[in-house]
Amino acid sequence: MLFAIIGCKEPTIALSSSGAKGTITLSWETSDAKNLTSYYIYRGTNPTSLSKIATVAASGNTYKDSAVADGVLYYYHVTAFGKKESQPSNQICNMHGTRLTEADTGADFTTTVDDSPYVVENKVSFAGDLDILENTQLYVMPGAKVVFEKATAASIYVERGLFVIKGTKANPIYFSSTGGGYELRMVLAAEGSQFDYTEFRDLAGTSDTRSVTISSCSPTISRCRFIDRADANATTASLYSSGANITNCFFGGLDLKIEDSVVSTLNIESNIFVDNGTALMFGNYTTNPPETGMIHNNAFECNGTSVNNYYSADLSIVSWTSATTVFPLGGNYFFRSDIYNTALTEQGDFFVYYDSLCPNQTFNFDDLLTTHPTGIGPGWGTLPF
Repeated sequence: MLFAIIGCKEPTIALSSSGAKGTITLSWETSDAKNLTSYYIYRGTNPTSLSKIATVAASGNTYKDSAVADGVLYYYHVTAFGKKESQPSNQICNMHGTRLTEADTGADFTTTVDDSPYVVENKVSFAGDLDILENTQLYVMPGAKVVFEKATAASIYVERGLFVIKGTKANPIYFSSTGGGYELRMVLAAEGSQFDYTEFRDLAGTSDTRSVTISSCSPTISRCRFIDRADANATTASLYSSGANITNCFFGGLDLKIEDSVVSTLNIESNIFVDNGTALMFGNYTTNPPETGMIHNNAFECNGTSVNNYYSADLSIVSWTSATTVFPLGGNYFFRSDIYNTALTEQGDFFVYYDSLCPNQTFNFDDLLTTHPTGIGPGWGTLPF
């Protein structure tokens, strides 16, 4: 028993923390246990593996950790020491960085090098747009909620900056809008940009139909949910010259459009695409089309109604070139609207649109999946099946 180890009264250590640029400060209530001589501070980057980093005198109740790296989520607990060491306090996690507050987000907000890295924690509302620029970093903590209040569509614009969203299954992150929605646009985003366990709800394009754009960059996106704003406008998730790694995600109401070319790292795997206009569209390819296996083990709902134009078909190729290109579909599962257990397995099962301006581009329908794949999607939140 702890009271026999340290004294006649068991110390209860309630640990909390706060973060700022360059520091993480720990605070706890001073124990009144007898024979107490010090507190031990433990830290790690894995919640199951912490090591002692400091000792604080028994009269103290704070510790400032300044040996912190950008974007690293540190886990802490504290123990009390008398004749022997107590059991750990509650475990907390935090990272250093400039916190965004209502004073920052009352209008359009643009990151600056001097204040970077930035951290979003708890709930933050933006009255305008969010721009993450070159040589700056913005991190979103587990459990955070980000709300865009602009009456028209707002924008998250990542231009050469680093954007990292660190949700977990136990503490996912939620983006939403109380106004006209928002778009996510990443152009030349810095290497290391990644999203985990995050829901982007109420997506909407600001000036066109693209509500998600990833251009000339290759972020890692895993276990996320992308959901279009509930209105009559169809939108797309568009990849341009990208090598993004997108796995186990859910896309609701967004067409998948892959354009221009791909980078060799492209991997679109084990995702769910439903409630779309066009399940899959390729556009403007003259070089470097997707190779077999880059897009695989996904489930695509097909809601097409005709072959007369690209936006009413299940599958579309739109381009202005005489280059010969074959786009492989094999290794993926396609199904007609809401009939998840019946696979579309032959070309004749689909409404396919081929633009007359690219007469030498076509789909390869070989090796389509005949049974729906298991283990796909994010594994959390509401799913259609």
